[in-house]
Order: sequence, then C-alpha cells, then structure tokens
Amino acid sequence: MSTEPRGAPDARRLVIWMHSDRYPAWRIPEALVEALGAAAGEEWSVEALRLPAFAGGDGAGRPPPLVLAAVAGAEVYFGFGVPAEIVEAAPRLRWAHSGAAGVRGSLHPAMRASDVVLTNSAGVYADPLAEWAIGAMLHFARGFDLAIAGARDGGWPYDPMAGARSPLRELAGSLVVVVGYGGIGRAVGMRAAALGARVWAVRAHPDREPLPEVERRLGPDHLDEALVAADWLVLAVPETARTMAWIGAPQLARMRPGAVLMNLSRGGIVDEAALAEALRTGALRGAALDVFGEEPLPPGSPLRELENVLITPHAGSITPRFWERQGALMLRNLGHWKAARPLENRVDKERGY
Repeated sequence: MSTEPRGAPDARRLVIWMHSDRYPAWRIPEALVEALGAAAGEEWSVEALRLPAFAGGDGAGRPPPLVLAAVAGAEVYFGFGVPAEIVEAAPRLRWAHSGAAGVRGSLHPAMRASDVVLTNSAGVYADPLAEWAIGAMLHFARGFDLAIAGARDGGWPYDPMAGARSPLRELAGSLVVVVGYGGIGRAVGMRAAALGARVWAVRAHPDREPLPEVERRLGPDHLDEALVAADWLVLAVPETARTMAWIGAPQLARMRPGAVLMNLSRGGIVDEAALAEALRTGALRGAALDVFGEEPLPPGSPLRELENVLITPHAGSITPRFWERQGALMLRNLGHWKAARPLENRVDKERGY
C-alpha cells in the first residue's frame, strides 16, 4: 500500500520507501511526508510506500514488485539503502538518498555505472553513536562489566574492582584514538575531549580542517602508531574495499593489554575471530561492539561467551530524534535539488563514501 501521490499525474516524481511495520524508529512520520510534499510543490508528485522495508542494511534488501512498479517513473528515490533492483527499475532516476550512513550495499555495479547521484545519512547518527561510545568507555573504565558479572554470580566483586589487578581508571587523561574522523568520529572526539581525554584522529585527509579538540591528526598510513598508543580505539571508518578486515591479528597485537576496542561502524572492518582470541587471552581489556560481520550475531560466536565484551544489536544509533535529523537533511537536500545546488552528503562512488 502507499499514500496517495501528491501532485499532478505528469509531475516529476519522488518515491519514498522508508516504512517499518515492526519498528516505529524506522517508520517515516506522516508529518514528514506532508512536509516533503509541501516543499516539493505542485510540479512534483510525492508518494510514500507503506510496505515493510528493512532498515538494518546498507541496501542489501530485495524490493518487492510493488516497490519496483512505483519507482519506474521516479526522478528521486528515498529509502534505507538503494538496491540494484531499484536502479534497474527506474530509468528516469537521477538522485537516490539512503537513510543509512553506510553505502557499501548501495554501491553495486548498477549504481556505479549509472549517472544517479547518491547521498547518504552520514552525520544523522552522530549524536546517539557518540553517546554510545562514551557509555562504552565508562562501562570499562569504571568496571561495570566486573560489577555485572559479580552480581550475577551472587558475589560481591570488590576484590576484582579494588585489588592489585583492578582495571579501573579515569577517562580524563587517557588517549582516545578515533579511526574515521567524519561526522560520527568527530562527535565522539568532542565528547571525549570534554571529559578530559586526549584525542587522536586518524582520517584520510588529516589536515583538511581545524580540529581544536584533537591533539594529533594522523593519516591512515600511521594507523600502527596510533594503535600502539591507544587506551581506547574507536572505529568509525566507512566500510570500503580498503577497510575490510583492516583490524586483524597483527593490528590487535600492537595494542596495549589495557586497551578497549569499540566498533560502531561495520562488522567487516574487524577480524572477529582474532578479536575474540585477543580478548580471551587478556591481550585486550575489552571490546564494545554494535556491529558484526553477520547479524544477528550467531549464537555460537565466541564473542558471546566473553565477559569482557559489551554487545549491542546494531542499535547504537536508535533515538527518538532520528526523524528530526533525517527529515531536516531530506528537506534541505530536496530544496538543493530543486534549485540545482550541490547536495549535502553526496557519496563519492570511487572512494566508497
């Protein structure tokens, strides 16, 4: 089913498929659809499909026939990812916007070969994910994992928290290395710096802009130097061909025994088997993971068996303010598109982000 198209029958078409029956957090509000229709104007037809969409991937879901029929004459498409079938079914498509931050699933051969402009939602997720990262740091810094394990066993975990081998520390003065210092990475860095931590940023273009909260800016070729120094390693880098399995056994071996790895980007960036081994042997203090190579994380994964792993089910970005930020981006970009101005969050198809 779909809402009634707004606009003349022969109008330029915007089709929106951003609806979840099961999860309200991923269901586009009717008020936003109305606002997009008003912003588009009479020369546009705006149609929001009320068919269940999968919001958890980067465009890997297969659209049903009714969606493909709806996009056939669309100039603009908004969805959670942009599957190849959408591009192939819409010969008039010129701009596609993904409600996801990651775009690996949307950069399929059909998209790369087309002249469709692709935008994503990088930055929309920055605030909740940054809070997730700070929460994970405090979880390990203050020994909440030890407290939870001790209470669950019916004990009183004072010895592991106060004894000679206590891992408790303060965030202030520790070193947070953020790999991928874009919208999400910088939101993490600014919050960590505000709490007194030192921040290093690893990014493709370290000198592109002033970063007053950052102590050191490093390029990807200096990742090893950052790994050796990090107390907290935050992975916020896009998943591309270069970053797949970027953090493996050699990289983990360079990290301090008291260090904590946090992945809020994509699971494929980390070798999970190597990470589990490093955590099991005590080579790392802990890991906080919101993303995994296979989701849901299989019941037999060794990561599930380790008490020094904080696992969340790819839910770190969930917030009641999602549509406030997503809607503002969509409305701004729709205005840019109508006025033939450059779009925000345009994806470089060659670089992969």
